[in-house]
Amino acid sequence: MKLRNSVAAIIVACGLAVTGIAGTGAAQAATPASASVGQGVRAADQLSLQQLLDAAADEVHMTFPNATLMVADGSSPSGKTQDMSQVTDWRLVYNTGDGASRIKSVELHATLEGEIDQPTYHTSSWAGVMPISDQAGLTPDEAYSILQDAGHGDAYQYVSLVKPLVARPHLQYHFSNIRGGCDGYAVNVDDLAVNPICG
Repeated sequence: MKLRNSVAAIIVACGLAVTGIAGTGAAQAATPASASVGQGVRAADQLSLQQLLDAAADEVHMTFPNATLMVADGSSPSGKTQDMSQVTDWRLVYNTGDGASRIKSVELHATLEGEIDQPTYHTSSWAGVMPISDQAGLTPDEAYSILQDAGHGDAYQYVSLVKPLVARPHLQYHFSNIRGGCDGYAVNVDDLAVNPICG
């Protein structure tokens, strides 16, 4: 079954299930399901992060045309690593941009192997960051190479693509061993500067 068709069916099905959401900030989680990449791709092959973002955005936009990506949060299931191809599990959060809907954000869990779980819907928007454009600009591996060149080649478990809500925002990759933590370093996608995440 193709990724696009599978995820489209999942989103439509979950959209119908969400009509019973109650309470501000409540979330409706559907039963997990996964979609696999088409037959032309071997199971051992990985999607790039950009390919995963493109596929997820296409499907979310079928239900919420104005949705914007707020964070792409990746992790290595095996723990700390210096090999960014091991950062395979991603959480993608979109704000729907639909003022008429009670659904304000959509959370997808996906892997670079092409599996995408059913969405989780939230009645509150994702806040504290700026929307991310359609293009990541760098791969996690390229960003990590820049980090290594700056002398910070430690092993990390979490990699996030995020645009912090600050005075002069940059789209950044955050490398950390605490999900959403300040213990690591940020690499700017535009000027390639490296700084402590919260420094």
